[in-house]
Order: sequence, then structure tokens, then C-alpha cells
Amino acid sequence: MSDYASRRISEAELSVMEALWDAGTPMTAKELQETLKVTRGWERTTVRSLLTRLAEKGSVSVDKTADVAAYAAGFTRDEYGWDLTEVLVSRLYDGDAKALTAALCRHGCLDQRDLSDLEFHM
Repeated sequence: MSDYASRRISEAELSVMEALWDAGTPMTAKELQETLKVTRGWERTTVRSLLTRLAEKGSVSVDKTADVAAYAAGFTRDEYGWDLTEVLVSRLYDGDAKALTAALCRHGCLDQRDLSDLEFHM
């Protein structure tokens, strides 16, 4: 079953997680602030508040062994994506992933070629 309940994060927190996932390596608060200043226009206090909340939730780990704390994502983008997908299928489609796939096809997100590619990978 999904870890969605324990990994539930806000849109703002997701921006921090995305920066960590994209970096692929732990980052200091200053590095995160520099990245998020460019992408979101956020100042130091905003980033630090979000890091504190994410650490309290266990969504980021904090390594304080060096002179400066380094933050790392507590789960992968794929794990979080699966959590969201599982909740979506469960809540909106009564656990029927085929219904979700049909909706994706109806709305042009998947076409016959995509379905053929998926068949090949299964």
C-alpha cells in the first residue's frame, strides 16, 4: 500500500523536493535557496521554513556531520509518483487502473502507439 499519508507534501514543499531530486545529491540550505531563488523567487527564510517542515515530516533527511547541514530527499520522485498514482486510482477510479488509462486515452494523453509501447514493456 502507498506511503502517501506519511509523504503528503504541499506544492511549495514539492518544489524543494524537486530541487533535491534534480540535484541527485544532498544540498545545503544555501544551495537550495540559490536554486529556488531562480526558479521560484524565494528568499532564505522561505526555504528554511520549508526545509524545517519537510524534516519534521521525515520527507528530507538532514546530515549535520559536516560544518554545514546537508539535506537529502527521504524518498525518490518515482516513489512519490507511485504514491500519488495509487491514491488517484483508488479514490477516483475505485481501484480500476484500466478506467484511468481509458480516461487518459479519451483526453488525448495516450494514443494507440503509446498503448502499444506499454504492451511491449509489460
